[in-house]
Amino acid sequence: MPVKLEHLTDPTEDDFADFEKIRSETEPHGLAVDTPLREWINQNRWVIGGRFNDRIIGALLAERNGDHVRLANAGVRRITQRRGVMHQMLHFLCKWADEERLTLEFIDSEDSLSEAIVRRNFERQGNLLVYKRTV
Repeated sequence: MPVKLEHLTDPTEDDFADFEKIRSETEPHGLAVDTPLREWINQNRWVIGGRFNDRIIGALLAERNGDHVRLANAGVRRITQRRGVMHQMLHFLCKWADEERLTLEFIDSEDSLSEAIVRRNFERQGNLLVYKRTV
């Protein structure tokens, strides 16, 4: 299932509908924020979406501070789970980070995503999982 990675700073109404589906299918640990997603998105915060057939099927929240991008609250639509969606999203995110010379960070948690992230060239540094750039 080929997934196209997008940095969504001005999502469409269809995108917000897709985010809501992801959120509801991945509660309580998936795509969730304390404030409404529409308010969460601003100059330094956005959603990274994985798109397939014009629909968002996976998403991560991103917040940039200088050359560091903090990633959180990952989720994939239930119908597309176990098909490599998050794997592809992480692959493209790491490629983007290498090209832009950015440091990607996840807050380490007890969920299954943490172990998957570690296997993709992230290392534990305190309470963070930090991407080890290849360039």
